[in-house]
Amino acid sequence: MTNVLKSGLASAAVALAAALSAPAMAADLGGSLKDGYVAPMPKVHAAAAGPCYFRADVGGSISRDPDMDWPVYNEVFQGDWNANGVIDADEVSYRFAGSEVQEVSMDNTWLAEIGAGCGSGSRGLRADVTFGFRGERDVWGIPPIYNGTMIGDPVGTPPPDVDDPIHTSIKSYTLMANAYYDFGQFRGFVPYVGAGVGAAYHMVDEVYFTENPFLTNRIEGDKHLSFAWSLMAGVAYQVSDRAILDFGYRYIDMGSASSGRVDSAGFVNPKVELDNIAAHEFKLGLRYHFGSSRSNCCSYAALK
Repeated sequence: MTNVLKSGLASAAVALAAALSAPAMAADLGGSLKDGYVAPMPKVHAAAAGPCYFRADVGGSISRDPDMDWPVYNEVFQGDWNANGVIDADEVSYRFAGSEVQEVSMDNTWLAEIGAGCGSGSRGLRADVTFGFRGERDVWGIPPIYNGTMIGDPVGTPPPDVDDPIHTSIKSYTLMANAYYDFGQFRGFVPYVGAGVGAAYHMVDEVYFTENPFLTNRIEGDKHLSFAWSLMAGVAYQVSDRAILDFGYRYIDMGSASSGRVDSAGFVNPKVELDNIAAHEFKLGLRYHFGSSRSNCCSYAALK
């Protein structure tokens, strides 16, 4: 009898323990039997955009009028020493008429750039390298008057009164290393300043003259590599975690360039020199950050 009583008490204790442990086991399984409850999934935090970016920009380049030079020497009749009534070669000397081309003007054009760079995060420093192209710009001006040859002319023949505007065109590539400082975010906008140094590769087209019958040949063009520098300012706006719109202004000095020397008839001429090739430029660009970082890499995100 005693064994039966003990067995019954043990069975009751096991049943009570099972009843008490059932809710805890249900909670451990992440749910309840009531109302079909399902526990929420754990949150996954995506990494912030990386510190490096690609960029692309388009805009307009407002050309400054460059300096332009082309040396001109005119013949000066010294006298009909042999009294033959004709100007001979030994009766002529040469006088320098000048080299500075007056009233120089250069057309405006469009520009396009691509590049890549990296930022330093909340310190606001970043740098990039950009490769740009500027479309063809016509250049023209008024050089010193060239009066043509006098040798063989009759004595007393006056030189013609001529005008001889000079014309050419130029296209330019640039490769620039740039550094920037971002001032911080103000209502979604981040102003910045920057500077750049690099190289400009100029392609000068052939040179020709108008309205002067003594300058009918065309001087060959040439290619020239020159030092370039720039100063920049602008404002950026972050449109997403990875994309940033960039509205920028840049003053860029692209150095100098020149034509060749041989003309279409095979004669050797002085080079046409272009110096202080510069422009005021306005750009609209997009910077797209790539990669990922566990910290807020980009100065805009860090300043939010």
